[in-house]
Amino acid sequence: MDTHYYTKQQNRLVGGHRQMMKIGQPLIADKIGPELASEVARESLHEFTRLIPEIPYIGGKDNPLTDTLIQMTSMLALYRPLKAHLPVDEIGDLTYRMARAWIDRYPRLFRHLVGRFYMSGYMRRRKQKQALRSQSRRYPGDFVFEYVEGDAPAYDWGINYLECAVVKFFADQGASDLTPYMCRIDFLLFPALGITLRRTTTRAGGCAHCDFRFKWGGLAAEENSSGLLEIN
Repeated sequence: MDTHYYTKQQNRLVGGHRQMMKIGQPLIADKIGPELASEVARESLHEFTRLIPEIPYIGGKDNPLTDTLIQMTSMLALYRPLKAHLPVDEIGDLTYRMARAWIDRYPRLFRHLVGRFYMSGYMRRRKQKQALRSQSRRYPGDFVFEYVEGDAPAYDWGINYLECAVVKFFADQGASDLTPYMCRIDFLLFPALGITLRRTTTRAGGCAHCDFRFKWGGLAAEENSSGLLEIN
């Protein structure tokens, strides 16, 4: 296990956090004013830097969900200083709007191609292998999931997340009240790529698993063209 995986990439990770805060600062300023927003951005950078060594190692570059965990740590680092100024529901709304602004930087055609790739047979086979590997529970802080075969015409395929790295990490950090708002971002992510997402249960909501079900295209994808870019 590489216990220094994140610290060795500190400059890159901090750069990504700065980008996220550059997008978020005007949205935060609308809520608490420009001076406080600047202070919160500075404090969030300090907090993110402090959190880097605490991010659970889940396989590094061999686990595509590592990037998801890093991004969620940016949101956690913002949540900490914002708690002094806003209730958690308003912080959750801000993170949702930041996610929307993040994806809006990318052309619709590019998102469409990423979505096509995600729904490809190659990706399905890859997800099946990743699911089996996750079930070995090599890393305690990792995601654990199972692949679900399609059930046409309801959905093309799916994933049941039995354990969520974000849920576990946020709980360890005393931030479980923020986690359900991170789950909402999925309903930006997949429609942004042309994928209809159906999900009725989440680990953050206290359920046994998160039941992600994916279908290419559909009304939801046409109505909502924003979300996060990373596809894992």
